[in-house]
Amino acid sequence: MKRFLLLSLLSFIFGCLNINAQYQVNYIDTNGETMTFRVVGYGKNAKIASRNAELNVIKALMFEGIPNSQQHIPMVAETETIALNKYNKPLKKFFDEEYQNEITQSVIVRKFGKDTNKQKSITLEVTVNIRALRNKLERIGVIRKFGL
Repeated sequence: MKRFLLLSLLSFIFGCLNINAQYQVNYIDTNGETMTFRVVGYGKNAKIASRNAELNVIKALMFEGIPNSQQHIPMVAETETIALNKYNKPLKKFFDEEYQNEITQSVIVRKFGKDTNKQKSITLEVTVNIRALRNKLERIGVIRKFGL
């Protein structure tokens, strides 16, 4: 009974904390409207891990910004949790189907396999069209148009 109460208390405390996801995204280069990143994705197979890696880049740009890049400030003003609750339907559709339209290139750097922590992962170099991503987020109502 004491263990149950302790576990319940700990899960409540951690549930109340605003812990943002940590994406393993590193800025590599920019070329006008596009930016290239090296990113790690995890999953039980290569397809899932690649999808997670690509989504990690998009979410990092949207909710965290990428240090040492021209996009060091997040595109979305709200935290990820608040934005997902506030714009549930458009963001769900975007993350399920449409995010790949903003990715211009995705190249495998390290093949799918177990990493040093014995987790199955893949490393990709992902190129994102930043202007297209910003325009898409404006169209679905997640961010306001620049200057308004």
